[in-house]
Amino acid sequence: MKISLVDLVLLFLYFYVVSCNSSRSQALLPGHFLSFSAGDTLVSELGKFELGFFSPDTWLPGARIGFDKSKNTLQKLTSWRNLNDPATGKYSLQLDQNQNGELVLLDNRGKNWRSGPWDEGGFDSLAERKGVFNFSYDPTKDSKYITFNVFGESDISRIVLDSRGLMGGWFWSKDHQKWQLVLFGPADFCDRINICGSFGICYITSAPPCECLQGYEPKYKLDWDINDYSGGCVRKTPMQCGSKNVGFVRIQNVKLPTSSESMLVGNDQICEYICLSNCSCNAYAYSSGGQCLLWNGDLFDLKRLPNNSSQVEFNLKLFESSNKGKKKPLLVALAASITSAIFVCGTCCYFLWRRNLREKGILRKKKFREMLLSESATNLAKPGHSSNKGQEKKSDIELKFFELHDLKVATDNFLLDNKLGEGGFGAVFKGQLPDGQQIAVKRLSTQSRQGIREFKTEALLIAKLQHRNLVRFFGCCVEDEEKMLIYEYMPNKSLDYFIFDESRKSLLDWKKRHEIIIGIARGILYLHQDSRLKIIHRDLKASNILLDEDMNPKISDFGTARIFSGNQNEAKTLRVVGTYAYMSPEYALAGLFSVKSDVFSFGVMVLEVISGKKNRISYNSDSPPNLIRQAWELWNDGRDFELIDPTIVDSCTNEEALRCIQIGLLCLQIDAADRPTMSSILFMLSNEGTVPSPKHPLITLTSDSITMETTSSSINEVTITAPDVR
Repeated sequence: MKISLVDLVLLFLYFYVVSCNSSRSQALLPGHFLSFSAGDTLVSELGKFELGFFSPDTWLPGARIGFDKSKNTLQKLTSWRNLNDPATGKYSLQLDQNQNGELVLLDNRGKNWRSGPWDEGGFDSLAERKGVFNFSYDPTKDSKYITFNVFGESDISRIVLDSRGLMGGWFWSKDHQKWQLVLFGPADFCDRINICGSFGICYITSAPPCECLQGYEPKYKLDWDINDYSGGCVRKTPMQCGSKNVGFVRIQNVKLPTSSESMLVGNDQICEYICLSNCSCNAYAYSSGGQCLLWNGDLFDLKRLPNNSSQVEFNLKLFESSNKGKKKPLLVALAASITSAIFVCGTCCYFLWRRNLREKGILRKKKFREMLLSESATNLAKPGHSSNKGQEKKSDIELKFFELHDLKVATDNFLLDNKLGEGGFGAVFKGQLPDGQQIAVKRLSTQSRQGIREFKTEALLIAKLQHRNLVRFFGCCVEDEEKMLIYEYMPNKSLDYFIFDESRKSLLDWKKRHEIIIGIARGILYLHQDSRLKIIHRDLKASNILLDEDMNPKISDFGTARIFSGNQNEAKTLRVVGTYAYMSPEYALAGLFSVKSDVFSFGVMVLEVISGKKNRISYNSDSPPNLIRQAWELWNDGRDFELIDPTIVDSCTNEEALRCIQIGLLCLQIDAADRPTMSSILFMLSNEGTVPSPKHPLITLTSDSITMETTSSSINEVTITAPDVR
């Protein structure tokens, strides 16, 4: 192999050779370096070596990342431009010079991700499935460095920063004779910098993911209602400096925010006293090493961690609104006066409110209807939506509005016995119209995370769509404070009701499951290609596939869908919505979505339908971490038949089921461009031709984490990877 370098370069080399029966290392002694000139050839003693092991994107055991201010030196990782171009990429991993032992991932715009402060051998935001990697932090007056080693399982390991800004930690498994990914970051959506604004905290398992810290509330409530958290949170009660009513609330299992100050102190009480004495200090944390971390000003970038994943407790300063037994008489009198005034005013206003309530309700309903119809016409005027805009406008504005009274009669005043289910949006009730038509009424709760934007999207969008594999939409109701959507009634509930239940999954034999897979594919193809609009659903999952009386699948829940113009192929958003277990990697990590995002979700559903298992994380280190990983390993080993649900083995056509598994894996390839289109998928499902083999890594998202997987590559024999292996 030729090394072409313009200037003299010093390289620390770490060679390894892997054969069928042995593995050995060849290394220079610590402190020794080799020099090369342009055109020199570099060959290891046995004639084989791994280029990635001295690439600038690779971190080896014992090597340092950090800086020395006295020498003006900086050691960092730098990504490649892309998989095939080793030129300097846009990502770098380095030690933050302003923080205490914290790794940061930078791109062209600044900080993209932070590891959280170093804490006794690890970092809060580096997800690790096994306790393999041990990090050491060596700070001095002028220099700070991070190094790592591994615990016993392998003497061959490395950390790689790939061209997409993903950091992966690998070790060579002697037992399995292959590389294994055991550490990675960023791990999930909440690892993004400042996703929830100031004094907000991100919960990866919650929807919506952002909440305000205790004692705080959203600064801009309306923005939070549409999932825009950038404004952050503010105190409910202003802090009074020097007040005796100031204390701390202890928060466990949280990624610490960016620290503004640190010092060594004797114990936790001293650290608390220092923060309490400083009016600008909003929080503190005390580590077992005697380090006191103090936060002055706003707190950014907090994230809830899994239980027992952090040993450092975070203490938030709060103003206690009352100090029992010490209220001053003046304050008591003032409070009583205000209460009396409010009562008198409230009594007077009540009758006026009752008098005008009906008139305002009618006006509000009229305005909202006009807004919906206006929005429908506006959307149709966008380029690429239609070739016959006038005709479609006429049909699209025929959006039926139901009266609240009629829906109360249809559902027996929303009787609990008529409730079909409940989610974050509210509840769904069964009803019957006077003509005998059975309906499902989706009643949004006042606390629903589905705001006006999602309601309008669903009402307007699905009204324009008609397909046998989409749920039929009858209309909506906007009256008083109520917002409701009315659909056809689906007697067999949703797909997840059957395939994930041990007693009900046997009701779906292989023939019916295969028909369901094809039906879902037809519905998605209609959205992507055959409807008047090009639509990306963005939340395809088993619970959003409803089943009619004949078990035919129908796609539902279009609240997060997006319309593309005729020549648009991709879009980017800061509002990542959906379910992580079904979410494509480019959407979850970068907010990029396209028709291939829905293809990824479809691939997850295919594996779930065939196996009868959910794609969720497993913390058992001896078993695959999720369904996609399990399917990939079984397919790669020629044992994919083991994935098939035992309840359908007798009714199953083996060749047909294995074909579907392979198609599902094709949908889950890491590069969106490699995933097939829905038209190709439907062709492969309906014909018996050769199905291509998956050729690129797979990424799996679950509600708790993101894990990466890939196929073999050159001599590495890599089977699980987040970084690009070279």
